[in-house]
Formats: sequence, C-alpha cells, structure tokens
Amino acid sequence: MSVPDDYMRDQAEQLAQHLRLNDGKSGYVEAEADAYHVYVRRKWPGKQLASWDGVPVIWHENVGTHKAARR
Repeated sequence: MSVPDDYMRDQAEQLAQHLRLNDGKSGYVEAEADAYHVYVRRKWPGKQLASWDGVPVIWHENVGTHKAARR
C-alpha cells in the first residue's frame, strides 16, 4: 500500500468537513493513495458520495465508537 500525498490528505479533510465529521466522535475520513475511506458510527442518512474529487469513496458504517473517534 502506498502512502497518500499531501493533496490527498488535504482533500480527505475537506471531505470530512463537507460530511460534517469534524466533532471527533461521529466518524472520520482516511486518505489512501487510491481511495478515501469514510468511517461513521451509524448508518449514513441520505445518499452516500461515490467519489470525491474524482477519487472513489469507500464507506464503513456502524463502526465502533473507538474506531469512529480514531482511538
């Protein structure tokens, strides 16, 4: 697995802000070299984004509280 560059990490932060996942509890976005991974505590209400900035978004719903808070 290759390491994401600064642009991918910056876009992951932008995606987290867009999804309002910046409270530190409900979830977060992780950048990889070829995709963004969204980890959320509950089932996502509404339509999930399939891509962000042309890069696929992979959703992980109903993750545990510690995982959603990155602990």
